[in-house]
Amino acid sequence: MSQILAIDWDDREARFVLASTSGEKLHVTAVAAIPFDDLPEAETVGDAGVEAASSPDPRLVRTLRAAIARHRAARATTLLGVDRGSIELMHLTLPPARDDELPEMVTNQALRESTAFSDKASMDFLALDDDPAQPRQVIVAILGEAQLERIRATCAASGIKPRRMLLRPYASASLFSRTASPQEDVCLLVNRVADEVDLTVLVRGKVVFSRTARLPAEVDKDTATGRLVDEIKRTLAVSPDNTGGAGPVEGIYIFGSPGDHQDLVQGIGEELAMPTMVIDPFVAVDVAGPLMPENSGSFASLLGMVLDEVRGGAHAIDFLHPRKPPAPPDRRRPLLVGAAMVVALILFGGYYVWDQLASVDVENQKLAVELADVKGLVKQAAQKKQAVAAIREWQVDEVNWLDELRDLSLRFPSSRDAIVLKMTMSPGRGGGATIQFSGLVRDPSIVVRMESGIRDSFHEIRSKGVQERQREKDYTWQFETSMSVARRDKSQYVSHLPQRPATEKNPAAAPESPKPPPGDSTKQTSTRSAPPKRVAARQRPFAGARASDP
Repeated sequence: MSQILAIDWDDREARFVLASTSGEKLHVTAVAAIPFDDLPEAETVGDAGVEAASSPDPRLVRTLRAAIARHRAARATTLLGVDRGSIELMHLTLPPARDDELPEMVTNQALRESTAFSDKASMDFLALDDDPAQPRQVIVAILGEAQLERIRATCAASGIKPRRMLLRPYASASLFSRTASPQEDVCLLVNRVADEVDLTVLVRGKVVFSRTARLPAEVDKDTATGRLVDEIKRTLAVSPDNTGGAGPVEGIYIFGSPGDHQDLVQGIGEELAMPTMVIDPFVAVDVAGPLMPENSGSFASLLGMVLDEVRGGAHAIDFLHPRKPPAPPDRRRPLLVGAAMVVALILFGGYYVWDQLASVDVENQKLAVELADVKGLVKQAAQKKQAVAAIREWQVDEVNWLDELRDLSLRFPSSRDAIVLKMTMSPGRGGGATIQFSGLVRDPSIVVRMESGIRDSFHEIRSKGVQERQREKDYTWQFETSMSVARRDKSQYVSHLPQRPATEKNPAAAPESPKPPPGDSTKQTSTRSAPPKRVAARQRPFAGARASDP
C-alpha cells in the first residue's frame, strides 16, 4: 500500500488531500485546509537555499512542514497544484500536423507570442482535436521562470519532492468527467477555492477555455455572490469564441457539498435562466464522514489529481513532464547494432572455425593412430618380406650339401693316405659355398693329388700349407685347404662322378684302412649347417671313400 499526497496553496491557506492506494482502490485518510499563522512575511527560512527574490513564504513553509510531519507523509508520492493566476495561458491555431510534430511547432510559436516563455520557464500544451489533416487547436500553458523558482524553493524548504506539477483547473475538469455525465455538449464548471474562482468551459468533456477570477476578501456573502455571478456572465460572453463552433454554454455545474452555494444557484437562475447543479467532489472517493471538510469544492482539483495518478490517467498539463519533441534518432544506435552484428558474426565464425579445427584435430588423432597401426603392419610386412627375400636368395644360391659331400667323398684320397680332422661348410656371398677342412696325410704329394682330383669347373681348391709332424708315425704331414663350390643341379652331380676302377668294385679286395694315429683317435669331424649365414660340418676322421662305396 502506498500514499499519494496532493497539495496546493494560495496567499492565505494551504490545502492537502492524503490518500492510501491499493491497486486502483483509493481511500482518503486525511484532508484539510490549514490557514497560515501570524508569522511575519519578512521572516525568512534559513534552509530554503534560494535568493530573497524567490524566497518562499515562511508561513507556508512552516505550515507544510507541520502537516507532512503530523500525517507522516514525507515518503508519499506528492502532486502539486498550480493555480490559473500563476501561469500564462494561450490558444494557438497551428497548421495540420502529427502529434509528434506539435511540440516543436508549439515551442516556435510560443517564442514569438509569449513574453513569459524562456529557456528556464516550463511549458506544456494540450491539443483540442486529434485530426492531423486539419488545423490543430492547441492550449499552451507557460509557467514563468520566477514562479517556477519560487515553487521549487518552497518545496525544497518544506522537504517536498513533487513528482508532478499540475494545473488546477484541468485537474478539476478531470474529476468532473469522472463524477458527472452532463447532457449538455457545452457546459461551464465553477470551482471556488478560497478567494479565487476557477471558471472552465468544457465541450464534450474537453477543456476549451479557462480563467480565474479573484473575489473580494472582506465582503459579505451577498456581495461575494453577486460578484461571482458577474464573473460567470463575463465568461459566458467570451466562451463562444473558444468553443470551436459548438455553441454557447448550456449548463452550469458548481463543486460543493449538498446544500452549498444555494444563493449562487438562485442568483444564476434569476439572472441567466440557465440550469445549474451542485456536484459533490467526494462522491468519487472513499472517505470517512468525520473527515469531510467545509468548503468541499476547494478540494475538487486535489481529488482529480489523486484519481488521475492512481488510475493511470494521463494528466492534461504537467509542468515537470512537459510534452517535448521526439528525440532525434541516435545515429550511434545503427552503428552499435552493426558493430554488435559484426562481433556476433566474428564470434560465430570463430566458434565455427574452432569447432571445425577441433573436429579436424580429433580426426587427425584417429588418423595418427591408424597410421601408427599401418606403419607397424608395414614394418612387420617388410620384415617378413626381407625374410622371404633372404630365404628365396638362400634357396637360389643354396648348395646341395648332401650331393656335394658325396661327390667330395668320392674324390677324396683313401683313408690309407689321408684323414680329415675338421671340416667347415658355409654358403658363399656371391652364390655357391665355401668349404674349409684340415687333415693329415702320409706324404705331401697326396695333397697335390687331392687338389687335382677335386678341382674342376665347379670347384676351386687351394691348400694354404702342408706342415710336417714329427711325432706322428703314419700321417706325418698336416694340411689346411680352402675350397669354393659353385651351385649346380642334382643331374650335374651324376655326370661328374668319376668312373669306378674295376679293382674297387669288390669292397673286400680293397686294402683295409689304417687305424688313426693314437693322438688323433679321439678327434671327430662335425658338420654344422646354419644357412644362410654359415654351414659347418664336423665328423670323425675319415678316409676317402673307395670307388666301390655307394
